[in-house]
Amino acid sequence: MKKFSIVLLVAALMFSLVACAPADNKEKATEAPAAEKKQEEQKEEKPEEKPEEKKEEEPKADKEKEPAADAEMNIHLITMDQMDVHWVKLEKAAKAKVEELTGAGKKINYKWLAPEKKDNAQQIQMIETAINDGANVIIISCNDSTAANDVLKEALDKGIKLIYVDSPATVEASATFATDNFAAGEAAGKKLLEELEAAEIKEGKIGIISAQAGVQSCIDRVDGFIKAFDGTPYELGEVQYSDGDAAKAQDQAAALINDGVIALYGANDGATNGMANAVKEANANGKNVLAVGFDNSSSNRAHVKDGELLAFMAQNPNVMGEKSIEAAVKVLEGEKLEETQVDTGVTVVTKDNVDQFED
Repeated sequence: MKKFSIVLLVAALMFSLVACAPADNKEKATEAPAAEKKQEEQKEEKPEEKPEEKKEEEPKADKEKEPAADAEMNIHLITMDQMDVHWVKLEKAAKAKVEELTGAGKKINYKWLAPEKKDNAQQIQMIETAINDGANVIIISCNDSTAANDVLKEALDKGIKLIYVDSPATVEASATFATDNFAAGEAAGKKLLEELEAAEIKEGKIGIISAQAGVQSCIDRVDGFIKAFDGTPYELGEVQYSDGDAAKAQDQAAALINDGVIALYGANDGATNGMANAVKEANANGKNVLAVGFDNSSSNRAHVKDGELLAFMAQNPNVMGEKSIEAAVKVLEGEKLEETQVDTGVTVVTKDNVDQFED
């Protein structure tokens, strides 16, 4: 009996130990998931704080990009050269508009850059100068439709706005202010046809003198001129390029006259002036060469009055200069331009109306 009691006591002690152990483990097991759950909840709460921080920063970044209302505007005008009267008039009008706007409270830093003569490399240097000078807008008449594309794209990449006057490149710009040169060239061709018919000259070769091969404005003027002669008995000669230099154009015209042309067409001021000088000399020696050309200048007006130049196409460089400056300011102030492709017009000037085009 005593032995049996001892066995029962040992069994009771073992049972109590086993019963205690699961109780401790159970408490630990319930505590661990609770701690892990708390950590997971903390992890889930942290990502929610990041979007809120970004949302607060984004409006601040956008605000920094907006130009200050009283910021100075750096506007650079780049023309093909500085000697052609067309560019001189355009720049004069641009400068006058800048002075008008600064008088009204606008802060404008304006510069005119131009090569001494039409030269692609020199014009590219001018664009690079404008970029390095911190230009906000470059207003440019491109000497060639593609030669300066790389540097123009560089300007755009730096946030500089582009506006074309008279002659664009193929890089997209904010606006273009130019003559419809194809239509103007066609008008010149029709005028020459009218004069040939009046003189009863029914066939023959016609010489063409332009500026440079890549100048888009002159390309269009020549193409329009050629179109006017479609289906006629007249033969149009190969285009001669004078680089806009009157002396060179005069030599080219004299050579064409010696080759027997009945008429000549000049596609810009320098070409027209030089061509007219050659026609004046030839007609004084018994020839009868007819001529029409381009651009309003004192020399071309004199040629019309004297009769060696029957007509020239007068552009509106003053409109190009004024409108391009106005557009530059609007673009910098964030305004939307109502028109981005503006035909600035052309007039056929003859002896009948030449006095109306005095400077």
